[in-house]
Amino acid sequence: MSVSLQLVANGGDPEGLYRGAIMQSGSPLPIGDTTLGQKYYDDLVLRTSCLHAEDTLDCLRRAPYESLKAAVDASMGIFDYTVRVVRAAEAQNTTH
Repeated sequence: MSVSLQLVANGGDPEGLYRGAIMQSGSPLPIGDTTLGQKYYDDLVLRTSCLHAEDTLDCLRRAPYESLKAAVDASMGIFDYTVRVVRAAEAQNTTH
């Protein structure tokens, strides 16, 4: 999936970063507005004790492995997340 998301990012314009890609499996998913995933990021921040950090992303990057692994293990799996975000995006599209 990551290769396909790179291909469609920025409206499909690679801005000279690459000229082609090889995908083995997966395809881009219609996830809609990326802000739909904010609550999952916020949950990860909370579970790693990064809630009060000035820069939560930097805090996650510096979090001890054990803490980050425990937080990820306690969160939804990628397919659970994908299904929820896709459904939210579909619901959002039907209301416009």
